[in-house]
Amino acid sequence: MLRRDLVRRISRVTSSFVRGQTYATETDCKPFQDIPGPKGIYQWPLIGTMLLFKPFTEFTAETVHKLIDSMFDRYGPVVRLQLGREMVMVSDVRDIETVFRREGKYPNRPPIELVEVLFERNGYKKSIMIEQGENWYKLRSAVNKRLMKADSASHYLEPQNLVADDFVQILANQKLEPEQLSDLFYRYASESIGVVTFNKRLGFMDGSADKEEREFLEASKVAFEQIHMSMSGKSVLHKFYRNKTYRTFEQAIWVMKRNSSAHAAKAREIIKQKEKEGTLNPEEPNLLLSLASEKNFSDEDVSNMIDSLYTAGTDSTAKNLQAIFFNLARNPEKQELLRQEVDRVIGPDKPLTAKALTEMVYLKACVKESFRLLFPTLSGTGRVLPVDVVLGGYRVPAGTFIILGNPRASKVYFDEPDNFIPERWLRSGPSHKQDSTQTLAVLPFGHGPRNCIGQRFATQEMYLATAKVLQKLKIELEPESWNTEFVYRVFIDPKVPLKFKFSPVQQA
Repeated sequence: MLRRDLVRRISRVTSSFVRGQTYATETDCKPFQDIPGPKGIYQWPLIGTMLLFKPFTEFTAETVHKLIDSMFDRYGPVVRLQLGREMVMVSDVRDIETVFRREGKYPNRPPIELVEVLFERNGYKKSIMIEQGENWYKLRSAVNKRLMKADSASHYLEPQNLVADDFVQILANQKLEPEQLSDLFYRYASESIGVVTFNKRLGFMDGSADKEEREFLEASKVAFEQIHMSMSGKSVLHKFYRNKTYRTFEQAIWVMKRNSSAHAAKAREIIKQKEKEGTLNPEEPNLLLSLASEKNFSDEDVSNMIDSLYTAGTDSTAKNLQAIFFNLARNPEKQELLRQEVDRVIGPDKPLTAKALTEMVYLKACVKESFRLLFPTLSGTGRVLPVDVVLGGYRVPAGTFIILGNPRASKVYFDEPDNFIPERWLRSGPSHKQDSTQTLAVLPFGHGPRNCIGQRFATQEMYLATAKVLQKLKIELEPESWNTEFVYRVFIDPKVPLKFKFSPVQQA
């Protein structure tokens, strides 16, 4: 109900989009320069950003979310500031809705600077992650046919169940140190999305991965580390010359491109052979083959899409899965309710099927509530709108970088915001609130035409790991991890590795 209402409210505007039209018609709105926020020297490029962090304040690159919260506390739900570039941040769900309604047919989400610089310097064809306008639309339209259909992820449930089973077996039988456990979450996410991107097991769960796959995995880790360096302000000069951050990132991307290009080339050969034999099925649930069979895609297009989906689906899934386990461990009564649902729907040994997943409403509620309580990213998505817009009573001109403050909204629009209450996402019950603003507040994958292309796969992998672990194991935390602080290193991350305890569930 909430989802359908949100779609109706936001999607209706795209048909009325007219390039160059100004929607900000309110005669009483205030001018852009009056938007509250740090003034004077704080608005200077670069210097203004530096003054917001240590040693001038208490904030660091990993606690930017606290800085953003402090800005909303001090200035209200609309803030103008320099944070790497001039931007406007909004946390009122009415403004969040307005931004999505005004984004138009070709939403402009500014890319990560380090990625953009690398593509430009090397003459790489732009990927779907950094492309804009009509070129982005062509790529996205083709990808939507394969990734955004309701059943696009469920095709991979059978092999991903096996990955989850391996994950549970390791948790049940191996005593892992916190750092090893953190790596296991990463390997699970990598193996699970690898089933989708490469249509095969990569061998990260049993140690059988070959040299090329291990290099690909390590390169993806290194790439994210360098992205964090650039986004956190620890690296600035990569824009001007090939500094260490840039060189390390470039080498990691080169390794990934080499590997995915080899997979794309193999897929092309398989397609040619199938065409020759008359056995090619364009509807076969094989993402690599289906992308390679797209007539308008070059090998570089296919390679870029595989890289984008794989890298976006590893670190984010691994970190958010740890957050889910953390919340379940801290709320054992909710964990037990979820275990009862798992036991009722799939029992102690059965796989998670598409049909079973439709019945597991409490599982989905737990994941959604974890997103709300520990939002996956330090802010919501960003947009540069093609039209003027009024946000919080202020006129914001076209071309302004706007950041959506979903982490803030995920707290202020809920009762008991610091408590883990999955029941608030159920369609009925004492904690449920019939208010679509809640759905607008919690948008971890964005919304509209430019939402996350891998969201169905990411959530399915989290559902699988959570359900399969609870079939067999109880999730607990060692006392020293009970109050672990979460920070942001691109995605949410425990400040120190979590010390989980996994013990067998006593079967009735």
